Order: sequence, then C-alpha cells, then structure tokens
Amino acid sequence: MNRTNKKFSQKTTKRTASTSGSTDRAFNQEQAWHTSALGMLGYAVAGLISGIGLGLVLKLIQALSGHRVYRLLLNADYVPVLKEFSLSEGAEFGIHLVISVVLCVVLGLLWQYQFRRSPYSPKKMVGVTAGIGFVIGLLLYPTTLLSSGGTPPIASLPAWSWWLLIHAAYGAVSGLLIGGVFRIRLKRTRSVKSQG
Repeated sequence: MNRTNKKFSQKTTKRTASTSGSTDRAFNQEQAWHTSALGMLGYAVAGLISGIGLGLVLKLIQALSGHRVYRLLLNADYVPVLKEFSLSEGAEFGIHLVISVVLCVVLGLLWQYQFRRSPYSPKKMVGVTAGIGFVIGLLLYPTTLLSSGGTPPIASLPAWSWWLLIHAAYGAVSGLLIGGVFRIRLKRTRSVKSQG
C-alpha cells in the first residue's frame, strides 16, 4: 500500500512540475511579447517627440533668420509619388513624423541588439545618434537642388550650419529618449526575472 502511494505521489509531482514548467514558459513568452510591444511603442513615441521638436525648431529658425530650412525639411516635390500631389503643410509634417518614428524604432531595436554584445552606455548612445542625425542632415541638404523652389540655396553657409546643427541635436535628443525607454525596459525585465 505504501509503495503504491509513493508511486502515485511521484507521478503527481512530475505532472505538477511539467505543468508548472509549461505555464512558466507560456508566461515568459507572453511577458517577452508584451515588453517588446511596449518597447516598440516607447521608441515610436521617442521618434514622435524628437520629430516634433526638430520641426518646430527649424520653423522658428526660418521665421527669425529667413533661411528656409523648415521648408527644406518638409519639401517632398522631388519624391516620385509624392510630387504628384499638392500636399498641405500638415500632410508634409506628418510624413516627416512618420520618418522620424520609423528611424527611432529602428535605432532602438539596433541598440537592443548591440546591448546583448557589449555593455550599455548612455553617453555612447547619445554620441552615436547625434552623429547619425548629422549624417542624415548632410545627405538631405543637397536635395535642395531637386526642389522646384522655396528651399535654401546649396551654397548658403548659414542655412547649412543651422540645418546640420539642429539635425545633430535631433539625433542627440532621440538618443536620450531611446536610452530612457531602453532603461525602463531593462528594469522591467530584471524585475520580472527576480520575481520568477
């Protein structure tokens, strides 16, 4: 009788452990998806905030200095499909924000991948994203040559300076915001692991 009870108890324990393991795995998968979705949303919000800031600062600079850097930011009359439409300022600004959101989501995901290979450094993130912002500005300014009008001249040194400076600042701010989202995600992940 005792042997029978012992065997039954061992089988029950194995089943319970197996069920518990499956439940833990399911929970961890659900938690990973949830955290990833929140992280993506955080990176998107970072792109939205930094994109709005970039647009407003360039608009202010254009209003105060007369250099049409804000017009250059919104200019899309050289893009094959978009040039067929007469876009309002709001629509053009919306396109700019979509690009900013996509950029920050991609940068956030790339930084997650990089973090798995080397220690996380907030200063490094800000420096790299500031550099990326500068390079993006450097590549975009020459599109003024493709514009049908209203954008700054290619040889305008003040316009070049404002454009590159603000794009570098945009990159730095994006890095700060992405870093903030990343730190929150890291704390949540460690909290879940400690509870498990």
